[in-house]
Amino acid sequence: MESSGQELINQPAANPEAAGPAAETPWDRCVCDYVNPVMNRIRRRPLFQKVVIANTALIAAGSIMGYYLEVKYFEGGDMGFVLLFIFSGLALCVLINYLLVRMAFRPMDDVSDAMKAIRAGHRGIRVPEVTDDPQIEELSKSLNSMLNSMEKQRKKAAASVIKAQEEERKRIARELHDETSQSLTGLVIGIRMVQEIVPESMPELSERLENINDLAHATLNEVHTMAVRLRPSVLDDLGLAAALRSYAKEFSENTGIEVEMQLLGMSQRLLPELETVLYRVVQEALTNVARHSEASQCMVTLRRKDSMIKGAIQDNGQGFDSQTVMMSDEKGRGLGLHGMKERIELVGGSLEFDSRPQDGTTIFIEVPLQSKEGIW
Repeated sequence: MESSGQELINQPAANPEAAGPAAETPWDRCVCDYVNPVMNRIRRRPLFQKVVIANTALIAAGSIMGYYLEVKYFEGGDMGFVLLFIFSGLALCVLINYLLVRMAFRPMDDVSDAMKAIRAGHRGIRVPEVTDDPQIEELSKSLNSMLNSMEKQRKKAAASVIKAQEEERKRIARELHDETSQSLTGLVIGIRMVQEIVPESMPELSERLENINDLAHATLNEVHTMAVRLRPSVLDDLGLAAALRSYAKEFSENTGIEVEMQLLGMSQRLLPELETVLYRVVQEALTNVARHSEASQCMVTLRRKDSMIKGAIQDNGQGFDSQTVMMSDEKGRGLGLHGMKERIELVGGSLEFDSRPQDGTTIFIEVPLQSKEGIW
């Protein structure tokens, strides 16, 4: 008997888990374990089926609640309470339907916002891919695939156009320098020779020849300036830094706008395509300053650091609303800004505008030394 009692004493206490999960599992956990799989299956249904399921469940719940309230409270014929129930039920139905439909159509709002941003010039934005709805998921994937394909084709087409433009600029500049300039130089020499043999007794003829000589010199200078603007030989011969300094000096002399040029770490030559892109962007930016900004000063900064080139072009002009100009449908408006952005993106870089009316404009540039996109 003592041994039996001792065995009972030494027997381990009953394991709480032996009572089964129902003994310790709260009721809310049981409900969640049942409801969550159902809700996950509903979330994976198409949008149309979600709306149908939600409205069906709402109508069924309203019918059951109405029957219950009618049996329990409406036997007395209290019309006020009946009307209150009807209007409350309608309001609840409208509210729940609004919330459910709003939640179901939220991915479409994301698609719309992404399209607006792309139209505004943010070409790198893509539609968020939704995994809850198979139809919306397929739509977002198809849109992103289409946008990627269009962006790739657009970049290739733009690169071809810009390359063709630069080759044509080179050809025209070479012809102006080699043919037109030489012809004008020959004309100037001929006029000088005629001036030397004109007798002093014909001062009117000498004056006319002098005027023609001045006109020929002016035309020769204009042709030279045009050739340099089309394709500066210093860009090919000496590089980007020398070409920018030369252009800034000429720009200041012609417009009266003071240009401060800060080129840090830019003594080494870059890839020819990259030098052309940066030169054209600075050229277009300074042209816009002269045409539209009414500025008196401008600062151009380019800094080479590690594998990147970062720059800024800042003026003290009247500024503009960059968002409005970039999205404007007015013919010819914003083409220069779009062209600058296009060129920078072709070499894998980025260009942003920071401008406010009456507060000047700053253009930020960031370009990798080696583009991974292979467009150029």
